[in-house]
Amino acid sequence: MDTKLQDALKKANVEVEKAKISDPELKKIAFSKAVDFYLQGEKESVQSRETANNTKESDFWATLASSTNIEEEKLKDIYSIKDKQIVLVISAVPGESKADKQRNLATLILLAYHSGLGYEWISSSLLAEAASHSKLYDTSKFAQNLKSDSFRSTGVKKGLKYKLSGPGLNDAKGLLTNITK
Repeated sequence: MDTKLQDALKKANVEVEKAKISDPELKKIAFSKAVDFYLQGEKESVQSRETANNTKESDFWATLASSTNIEEEKLKDIYSIKDKQIVLVISAVPGESKADKQRNLATLILLAYHSGLGYEWISSSLLAEAASHSKLYDTSKFAQNLKSDSFRSTGVKKGLKYKLSGPGLNDAKGLLTNITK
């Protein structure tokens, strides 16, 4: 095994143990992010992310408003940027079942990253964190519930990424419009 990978795994394990995270899913997410951090190199990773995030955050609201034709103030009632991550701040995600709510949550989050920040693919860990924040994360069925024509996925397990399909993008804008009315 590559020594850089071994070092990254050791450092990540130490960091996760230091954090004393009890939830196994959150522990996996933290470990994955820590490994990525140490593999990319601490300094260059932090600097490049800070520069990109500062630029993108300042343009996020204007870009999202322009692409969805919804006023910034209304969008701020739906989304928030918390710790450089997009989260939903609505009291309840629309949907008749938990699976519908999970799909709608993923749709809204993917729309914000795509139309607001210009990211095409979003990691499953970001979606899982957003779902967890909204109390909609179900480890056993979350990925299964995202198998629909609205989403495209690539990768497997920890490397799984999602984006909205063409029809999914239109559905997402329609859902956002309905929520803001």
